Amino acid sequence: MSAKIRFVTDSTADLSPEYVEQHNITVVPLKGSFGEETYRDYVDIKPDEFYRRLRQADKLPRTSQPSPADFLAAYQPLVEEGAEIISIHIASALSGTVQAARLAKEMLNYPHLEVVDSESASIFLHAMIREGVRLAERGGSVEDILELWQSFHSRRQVLFMVDTMEYMLKGGRIGKGTAFLGTLLNIKPIFTFKGGVVHPVEKVRGRKKALDRMVELIRQQVGDKPVHCIIADADAPDYLAELRRRVEERINCSELIISRMGPVMGTYSGPGFVGIVVWRDP
Repeated sequence: MSAKIRFVTDSTADLSPEYVEQHNITVVPLKGSFGEETYRDYVDIKPDEFYRRLRQADKLPRTSQPSPADFLAAYQPLVEEGAEIISIHIASALSGTVQAARLAKEMLNYPHLEVVDSESASIFLHAMIREGVRLAERGGSVEDILELWQSFHSRRQVLFMVDTMEYMLKGGRIGKGTAFLGTLLNIKPIFTFKGGVVHPVEKVRGRKKALDRMVELIRQQVGDKPVHCIIADADAPDYLAELRRRVEERINCSELIISRMGPVMGTYSGPGFVGIVVWRDP
């Protein structure tokens, strides 16, 4: 009988505590700080408190990756079990997290540890973990899971909308003129994720039209075929409800998972983010 496969990820996957516990996943938290106060993502601060404080903050919280020592502490119990470890993390284009995991791997010198750059984050990373866990629980090997993930980017579609460009402005993602004009005209930009980098798709005027357009773009890609679906929000339950209604009406979801964006990822999207990822089986 082969060794048990254990998954390690980081807090930007925005997995629910129930899912983490049910599938025995190890989550290494990223960190953030309001001023001199440092917190571990999801551990020292939960989303409700974070978004309340974020709305009141003059400056964005700073965020930072886990250290190699954090990963060593996460891996050690799994090594002692003799587990086969798959450690999958936020895109290296967005964070140094995967580099820290690789440094820990070198220090550990454990042959049954794979570190994977997901080239994704949040619900996109969440989706990859669900797919990998499902295959492992059906008896798939580490090699099977890595092969499955290699095709994931060609089988998925991910879109998201931010309610305001204020937080992207604070994070240095856009200029003041663009943010002001977007607010003035009620522009809701739609984005996607490619190669670990955020790319603009369209600019739509008005929230309802933007939500309609997101679902329309997904529908154009998948048609009537059954797909796995995850939708998520950042302190925007009304937007999430509107998106969910549209998805249930127009997309053939073989499963529909409701998620939530946590503190570290929510730092840059701001409250009002809503997103969807769909993927088909190979």
